[in-house]
Amino acid sequence: MSNFFSNLMLILFVYFCCAPKSYAEKSIVGWLEAAALKNKPDYLVIAKIDTGADNSSLNAVNQEIYERNGDLWVKFSLTTKSGREITFQNRIIKTALIKMKDGNLQRRNVIEINVCIGTISKKIKVNLVDRSHFKYQMLIGRSFLKGDFLVDSEEKFTVEPDCR
Repeated sequence: MSNFFSNLMLILFVYFCCAPKSYAEKSIVGWLEAAALKNKPDYLVIAKIDTGADNSSLNAVNQEIYERNGDLWVKFSLTTKSGREITFQNRIIKTALIKMKDGNLQRRNVIEINVCIGTISKKIKVNLVDRSHFKYQMLIGRSFLKGDFLVDSEEKFTVEPDCR
């Protein structure tokens, strides 16, 4: 009988220790949220939360590709939530082919950047595209949301970026 209880305790320990987050432990976000880039509060952009997208996209205007120490880098600018234009320089980690609504493929540079929504910050891969014809600077996909967020499609701006 003690073997049974020992096994039961081990199973319960493993389950509660390693189980995925419950719904109560996840942050609820709306379909629009303020996102801090590179964990700096003055780098806030409005991000559309898109559970239909695998990955995230960031507005990158005036992309200039150059070489640094044998790697390809990209310099680009975007306008923050406060209207300030900022310039980023990041190493290109790959080029992705993105399937468009019309079925055509578009080649995009991909970088890694820290993104903070609420109290959760993650270093994620984002593809760069000129989103100036879209209403929002950034699109947040499932790769960022996975494991930490639930999306309430009736809400917006439910959390403030607070990652230190």
